[in-house]
Amino acid sequence: MDGSFLASSRGPPWLPAAAVDARRLAYWGQVFFFVVMIVSAIFGIISLFMLVFDRAGGGGTIYLLVTAVVNFIILYIMKPTVFDHIDQGRFSEASDHMLIYGVLGIIFGIIPGIFLIIAFVRLQEVFQPQYQPYPPSQIQTTQPSEPAVTPSRPSPPQQPTPPPTAAPEKPKHPEMVKCKKCGVQYPAFMRTCPNCGETRD
Repeated sequence: MDGSFLASSRGPPWLPAAAVDARRLAYWGQVFFFVVMIVSAIFGIISLFMLVFDRAGGGGTIYLLVTAVVNFIILYIMKPTVFDHIDQGRFSEASDHMLIYGVLGIIFGIIPGIFLIIAFVRLQEVFQPQYQPYPPSQIQTTQPSEPAVTPSRPSPPQQPTPPPTAAPEKPKHPEMVKCKKCGVQYPAFMRTCPNCGETRD
């Protein structure tokens, strides 16, 4: 299975965890597309010979041959439209193609389609906003103090209260910008959107 149209099982090391899982599931979907293509082609040819010699019904033969052709086409175009997009960080395009191939895979082979639908669902986590909780050292709780009992005496004249001291600065997080094309937020130091590749003005 070292054909040039087949993707490798590993992607670049910088991929987010959701993209790594989606890529792995899509890889197994690709393997099952290959298996279903071979099996349906073999049984399609056998049933075609039986159809010619025995004059049996040809509905199953047509379905098997169409399944082999559809699986071959999906297998051939999956690397440039799914794996290359994931490896380049263009998750939106990869997600769209995964959904289309997943539906076709369910119609023409079931198992590859299930793998691609699960990969599609897993890849959607890349588009969710990432929130980082504050570290425990930054959360300050005030302890209620008991009022001290002091003997009453005349209070001194009021002095002006000093201005409140500035709170300690919080650590700066990188400034985020929103892509005008796809709406994904990414750090401002990046010049292009990691999702769609749109350059920032």
